Amino acid sequence: MREYILALPTDYDQSKPYRLIFGWHPWGGSAQQVASGGYYGLQTQAKGTAIFVSAEGLDFGGNGLGWGNSNGQDIALLNAMLDRFRSQLCIDENRIFSVGFSFGGMFSFAAGCSSKSMMRAIAPMAGNTTVAGCENGTRPVAIMGFHGTDDDVVAIDGGRKGRDVFAQRNGCTTETVPSQPTWCDVAGDKYQPCSCVSYQGCKDGYPVTWCEYKGKHMQAPNSGATVWNFFAQF
Repeated sequence: MREYILALPTDYDQSKPYRLIFGWHPWGGSAQQVASGGYYGLQTQAKGTAIFVSAEGLDFGGNGLGWGNSNGQDIALLNAMLDRFRSQLCIDENRIFSVGFSFGGMFSFAAGCSSKSMMRAIAPMAGNTTVAGCENGTRPVAIMGFHGTDDDVVAIDGGRKGRDVFAQRNGCTTETVPSQPTWCDVAGDKYQPCSCVSYQGCKDGYPVTWCEYKGKHMQAPNSGATVWNFFAQF
């Protein structure tokens, strides 16, 4: 048995298709942690236009709940939730999203790699494709990824490799252009701009945006507004 928290808009209308957004917790975290944090700040930004879900991971290495996805069990959970929601809720099949930090970022990558899970876009923060895996495939998925340049828990090279998987699937070239900067509170009392780039030549509707910022293993600053603006374009 697996558990999850489901948050419907206060004025939920069964006849209206809603975006569906999954928020995945970090290692040692919980579904309640994500829900209490407003699903990485996206719930407030959505203003009642999305359904949010946070699921509970399984013990990983005796050090707390995570998303090891052993034998595909966490992807199976994701697909089981999707089957239930499709039968019981009014969701927009073309607007299913995934966001998470650390182990949650890793599983956001895994969810995007899954052809059955049908993600429209993902926003992994400080993740990689090493632990939770990445199913081989060609299905394009829009991505906005974030990683701290000084991350000493999940090396930034792993995040970049995950980014490159989707850049290839989305048909992008290696050429990049600066993207509109996201302002990040990386020093507590002052703001510095992230370095964000957008890849060129991607399939129409499947952008790849990558942001790096001066920081260690941390959630992307201002993630709520930034990720929501990315998801909302779809």
